[in-house]
Amino acid sequence: MIKTVITTFIATICCYFLAAQTQLPNASFEQWTSTTDGKAVPQGWHTFSDGDCQLSGIVSIGCNTGKKNHSSRVVGHKGYACEITATSIIGVVANGAMTTGQMVLASTTPRDTVNIIYSDIHNTVGHNGYARFTGRPDSVYMWCRVNVKKSTSIPSCKIHLHGDVAYVDVPKHTSGVPQKGKIANAFCEFKGYTDGEWHRYRFPFVYYDSNGKVTTSKSRQPSYALASFSTNKVPGAGNSGDRLAFDEIVMIYNKRLSYILLDGEPLELFQPDITFYEIVTTDNHIPVITAKAQSPNADIGIEQPSMQNHYTATITVTHDDGQMIYTLPVTFQQTETVASAPQNR
Repeated sequence: MIKTVITTFIATICCYFLAAQTQLPNASFEQWTSTTDGKAVPQGWHTFSDGDCQLSGIVSIGCNTGKKNHSSRVVGHKGYACEITATSIIGVVANGAMTTGQMVLASTTPRDTVNIIYSDIHNTVGHNGYARFTGRPDSVYMWCRVNVKKSTSIPSCKIHLHGDVAYVDVPKHTSGVPQKGKIANAFCEFKGYTDGEWHRYRFPFVYYDSNGKVTTSKSRQPSYALASFSTNKVPGAGNSGDRLAFDEIVMIYNKRLSYILLDGEPLELFQPDITFYEIVTTDNHIPVITAKAQSPNADIGIEQPSMQNHYTATITVTHDDGQMIYTLPVTFQQTETVASAPQNR
């Protein structure tokens, strides 16, 4: 007979960081190119001030207006944060925007699809408008502060994970045909809170196969991330003076287990954050241990209990940013025992 006894519980995650780019650059917005009047651009991010203006003729005057820096360094949820502000240019609302990619200004009409944000992986503009990224996160957390004139204004963020291509944030392509290099994305809308206070948001990533179909396969690994924030999800919408501040963007890699089975039966008292369980057997039987990870992007390695490891099983869950280890020692007893109360260690 097998019984489970939680003699000790461990609520910490044992992580061994791997050689991978698993977070966005300067995602806490502590590094800035300049501090002059708080109007500098955060390192690793780009806005209209260093955009690629392609206007010509008389409308090229819009380059000087459109390339104003609409971002500010502000006091954040922790340390500093980045804030973007919508403005009005000759009666047309210009959304505040910030991206890890490169902005292209090619039309004075905000919704014109020739105005794009893309990963300039070849550095054609010379501003390093790209972010290398090889992780496969399950979700993203971030802190945001919304100040909008009307509740109908909905600030947003899009994070695309893509392959070795110049990926476009809002591509102009044939309907139903996926953009080349598309691997995953998270679409974020900051609505429900317009009180000007900091709130934490979480958004899941959705992964796609090469045909643009949703998949749980982890066979495709990204090379870059393209993140872009806007004071409104619709170009040219919203109101002048709308503001969005963001801070502490953290990619989440779920290393928890869904369950542990002993000889095909669920482990009693299992909780995903508890990583230490004592398995008590009263008939000298050594159970076969199996498990399943919560994330399809995680790998599981199981060392079964044996004399060589002193009858201590380990389940190692490995994700792109590290590992979480569950430990299950097997204790042999000749008589049945009852489960002892959990104890802190």
